[in-house]
Amino acid sequence: MNKIYFVYQLNKMSQQKKLLVNWIKSQPELDYLRKLACETKIVYNKEIDEPSKRVKVFSEPNYEPKKGKLKRLLEIIWVPGRNLRGKSYGDKNFDQQLNETSSIMSLSTGWDFICTFPVLYYFAKASGVLVFPISSLYALLLLAISNAAGKLAMNRTKGNNSTATFLLSVFLILSFVKTLMSGVGIDLISRPDDIKNLAAKEFLKENGIDSEKPKQAYKDLLNSASRECSRLAEEQSKLDATKRSQKSLYRELGLQMNKVPTNITKSNPKYLIDNYLMDLGACTQRDLINSFIGKENFKNGEAFLAKDNLRNSLTPISYLYLFNRNQYYNLFKGNPLSGSEANLKNYKNIFDKSGIEFNTDCLIDDKNCQGKVRWTNPGMAINQASNQFYTRVKNKDFQSLGFSFIGFIISVILSLTAVVLLYTSSINMKIRASRSNYLDAVRNKFFTDMKEDKT
Repeated sequence: MNKIYFVYQLNKMSQQKKLLVNWIKSQPELDYLRKLACETKIVYNKEIDEPSKRVKVFSEPNYEPKKGKLKRLLEIIWVPGRNLRGKSYGDKNFDQQLNETSSIMSLSTGWDFICTFPVLYYFAKASGVLVFPISSLYALLLLAISNAAGKLAMNRTKGNNSTATFLLSVFLILSFVKTLMSGVGIDLISRPDDIKNLAAKEFLKENGIDSEKPKQAYKDLLNSASRECSRLAEEQSKLDATKRSQKSLYRELGLQMNKVPTNITKSNPKYLIDNYLMDLGACTQRDLINSFIGKENFKNGEAFLAKDNLRNSLTPISYLYLFNRNQYYNLFKGNPLSGSEANLKNYKNIFDKSGIEFNTDCLIDDKNCQGKVRWTNPGMAINQASNQFYTRVKNKDFQSLGFSFIGFIISVILSLTAVVLLYTSSINMKIRASRSNYLDAVRNKFFTDMKEDKT
């Protein structure tokens, strides 16, 4: 009986070997195993009587060839689907699903790498000649951390569910931060000159440098404000502030006469008149205009016309460079005129007579005005690009946003899709099976039995 059972087990094991060999032959992705088998050296001893024992494997092939450094780097950047599961279980359909998940995840992190690289480049500007390798290293590190978090978030085996959720949250947060920078990064590449000019324009507006008016305009405004102030003061004088019925109106007229906006940071009188006229009371307008109406700014009408002409014909950067060099250096370095200085020489005499600052010169020893226009502080570029991008988004100015908005939307879609796919794949029972210790034990026993079988 024992002999019959033994023969049965031998036949069963032999059938399993045949099935396994046939299965390996039918799998295209296992071609490397067939190749290794063909290259394996053997020892043939014809002196042995039993034919099955005459052939022995000379050396066992390495079924897991070592990966090169380049391949390992590529797998960090573009994660293979098989790296999202364990080694205990796998099938074609499941691996295809994981390939789709890993492709979306890698595409998301890769797209964010491209879009955020300019931001990181500006952050690393202080490193000088090493700016490119350092910014590249930062970008690759962010990509690797994101991919690693996404990959490890797939492990929801018993006792590891909380860790997986935390790592998925890390992936989501990193994706969110990079998405916020994506549109800004594209803007830094596609429209660097526009960003600089808008920053200069905003500075000119905030400081009242580009809002000059002829003296007569301010005189007319002064007369109008004085008349209105006197009228309101006369009405107020007719009221008795001690009487309850008139107290409220008395206070209201006082506020109307001396109104001052509360949300402003500049105190320059001329700036307030030029930019907040409608928010100022009549008496406040009168007092502010009186504080600067007699200054030298208004002495020369020809200079005013020339300045107005230059404001309309030059870029904001060039205008700031000519009329307020010190403030220009706070924002930028370099020469925005770059060879066109001779065309502006005819204005010099006009402005010299008026006392208005007008400087076209760039001394050889002045490094601040040498070379192309660049940011004094690279952080300003990121700050300005961010403010301008999200201001245009807020104002729904999609026409001017262009590709930066498209890149931003692509980043949002890819990030959300990657998070959803990672989560839904991680709760799949096949993922848990691929990391099952029980299946590992069954597989190992199967191959051990086959190895020990001599048939």
